[in-house]
Amino acid sequence: MMSWQALAAVIFWGFSFIATKVALREVHPFTLLAIRYAIGALMLLFIQLGRERSFLKLFSLWDWVYIFILAALGVSGLGLLQAYGLLYTTAINTGWIIAINPILIALSARFFLGETITVRKVFGILLGFCGIFLIISKGIISISLFRMVSTYGDLLVLASALAWTAYTIGGKGFISRFPPLTTVTVIMISGCLTVLPLSLLKGEWGSLLHLSSHAWAGILFLGIFCSGLGYLFWYSALEKRDSGIVGMYLYVEPFATMIGAYLLLGEEIRWITMVGGGMTLAGVYFATRNRYP
Repeated sequence: MMSWQALAAVIFWGFSFIATKVALREVHPFTLLAIRYAIGALMLLFIQLGRERSFLKLFSLWDWVYIFILAALGVSGLGLLQAYGLLYTTAINTGWIIAINPILIALSARFFLGETITVRKVFGILLGFCGIFLIISKGIISISLFRMVSTYGDLLVLASALAWTAYTIGGKGFISRFPPLTTVTVIMISGCLTVLPLSLLKGEWGSLLHLSSHAWAGILFLGIFCSGLGYLFWYSALEKRDSGIVGMYLYVEPFATMIGAYLLLGEEIRWITMVGGGMTLAGVYFATRNRYP
């Protein structure tokens, strides 16, 4: 039976790159992320308080230090890299590059967690990286590639995928000690608190009164649907179904981005991007096949 919650979550996340590009036309990345994470954190907090009011007592002082480190990597750091990357590259490229995450996690798990790596996984990892190279290079094998503005954006997005990998691998043992929704709630709150000072120093809050309806729609979509409902739906799906089955829905995310960016932003769908994206997803399949039956 299809998990509509998991499907909704990945569609929200796929459209997040589109909403970010729309909002960034009028809002600085610092301010955008502070508002987005504040909305998401408040939503998750209210839901968590409805389930357990004393959840903050679960964490020790050292736990909070670790939470803020994870938040700096997987929330504020990841968000800033993606936001700045989207200033220079397309939402479509971003969606396909982010799809490399499972491969980066599988590779990192081999070196940092001692997980075994098979010939099939190696093939998948190499295929995935070849796909990402095609997307970033656009088929151009020349030093001029590094002088293209879009390449800079693509590399920032790739760096955000590395940040998410560090968050996933570094937080694996820690996160497993606590209920998933509880953990993501405190990490989202901490991520908001780490990016808020940057936003206050930038001092653009007065400009929020003059934003267009399109910019506000992008901001609210990111906060409510991507940082709030997206995580709630995802973890609700994980409570009802096997993680391997739920993980399969992540294959939908880059397609959601591509279709949405084409229809809403008028971005061009290039054949080289489709080939690279297909190679990336095939690589993800081979590298994580044992997880997704």
